[in-house]
Amino acid sequence: MKLSAHFSEEEFRCPCCLLYIDNSRLIWALEKLRSECGDVPITITSGCRCEDRNTAVGGVPTSMHLIGQAADIIVSGMHPIEMADRAGRIEAFSHGGIGTYPEKGFIHVDVRHGPARWSG
Repeated sequence: MKLSAHFSEEEFRCPCCLLYIDNSRLIWALEKLRSECGDVPITITSGCRCEDRNTAVGGVPTSMHLIGQAADIIVSGMHPIEMADRAGRIEAFSHGGIGTYPEKGFIHVDVRHGPARWSG
């Protein structure tokens, strides 16, 4: 099911159990980020996670993925440092979480209430 012009529900489902928690604020912010990045594709590498999946990938017990408020993403053609900089220009992410993983080639964005920044 299409959630927006560029994202579908399937992209955010947990791969092991198909859990999906709708979060229009996250989808809206990702659409804004895509526009900010010159309308290049954004790949969701991890969206919603059940507890088993979160544990398997080394997620923290309080992960925003568990409640449908986060996505790990790759912006086509961009280094993670640049992705994080662009994400910081989107209000929902600038007031939420941005994790940068340069060695792994992706960033984490979330729409929590309160800024959080880290690198892994």
